[in-house]
Amino acid sequence: MAARKSPGVSLLRRDQMLRERMQSPALRQVFPDVGQLRIELVFDDVNAHRPSPQQHTLFPAAAAFYRFVCPCTDCDGDFDLKPAVTALLKNATWRKQDSITATGKLSCDGVRIRDRATEHKACSIQLSFKLIATPPASA
Repeated sequence: MAARKSPGVSLLRRDQMLRERMQSPALRQVFPDVGQLRIELVFDDVNAHRPSPQQHTLFPAAAAFYRFVCPCTDCDGDFDLKPAVTALLKNATWRKQDSITATGKLSCDGVRIRDRATEHKACSIQLSFKLIATPPASA
């Protein structure tokens, strides 16, 4: 009989995030006046190489889910942009067809596997993000 391995913490966290994304309402339900939300993520790691930047574009049918895993595969952390997205879009006032933007910085809240057993020091990844929202195209 084969021994079963227990799932790793990062795999469990990934599954939890996938479930949360699937249960999230559509962007159009939460922010009906948004035609598109672009999320630009730029990572920096002071202790190693810089992970590649990411860009995510959400349209009205997309899940209103704004958490992104740390780009370090051995880290159990993530970046939650929901407060920043909510602050930008909650009271958005659109002038003509202009977009609205917000920027910010976050630090990873996770711990890497190599540091978990000994130091429990936080992951060194820093995130600079930019949110760009545009209203729906007029008919």
